[in-house]
Amino acid sequence: MQKISKKSIPNILTIIRIIFAILAILFACLYGVKDSIFYRSLYKYSLLGIELNIPIAYVITGCIFAIASATDWLDGYLARKYNWISDFGKLWDPIADKILVDGILIVLAINHSIPAFIPIVMICRDIIVDAMRMYASSKGIVVAANIWGKLKTIIQMIAIITTLFAFGIFPSDIESKYLYVFYVINSLHLIACVFSITSGIIYGLNINKEVKETNAKK
Repeated sequence: MQKISKKSIPNILTIIRIIFAILAILFACLYGVKDSIFYRSLYKYSLLGIELNIPIAYVITGCIFAIASATDWLDGYLARKYNWISDFGKLWDPIADKILVDGILIVLAINHSIPAFIPIVMICRDIIVDAMRMYASSKGIVVAANIWGKLKTIIQMIAIITTLFAFGIFPSDIESKYLYVFYVINSLHLIACVFSITSGIIYGLNINKEVKETNAKK
C-alpha cells in the first residue's frame, strides 16, 4: 500500500471539505422535505414575540459546516507553515470554499433564513474579484488579500453557524411590522456583505495601482 505523503495532507483536507460541503448543502435542503424527521424542530423559542424554530436539518448542517470550516483553517495553516503548496490546492481550495459557503447561503435564502440579496451580493463579488485576479495574473501581478476580506470570511463563518444553530427559520408569513427583527438577527450577514464589498473595491484599486506602475516601468 502506497504511503501518503505529508505534503498531500492539505489536498486531502480540501477533498474532505468538498465532500462535507455537499453533505451540508444536502441536509440544509432536506428541511424542505415536509413530514420527514429533518423537517421537525429540534427546539423552538420566542424572540421579540416571534417564534423561531431550529429544525433537525439545520443542526446537522451546522455541525458539518463547522467541521468543514475547521478543515479550511487547518489545510491553510499546514500549507503556509510547511510550504505544502501544490497546483491542486491552488485550484481546488478556493473552489471548495465557494461550494461550502455560497451553497449554504443559497439554501438559507431559499428557506427564508436570510435575505435573498445576501448570496447574490457574495457570489457577484466573488465573480468580479476572481475576474480581477485572473486579469492581474495575466499581467504577472500578485495582489495580497486585504484585512477586509479576512474579516469578511471570519464574520461570514460565524454568521452562518449562528443562523443554523440559533435563528433557524424565520416565519414567511410574519407581519410587516416585525420584519425589522429579520434584519436584526441577520446583522452579522449584513456586516459580512459590507466587508465583502469593501474588500472587493480595495482589491480592485490595488490591482489598478499595480497595473499602472507596471505599465509605467515599461
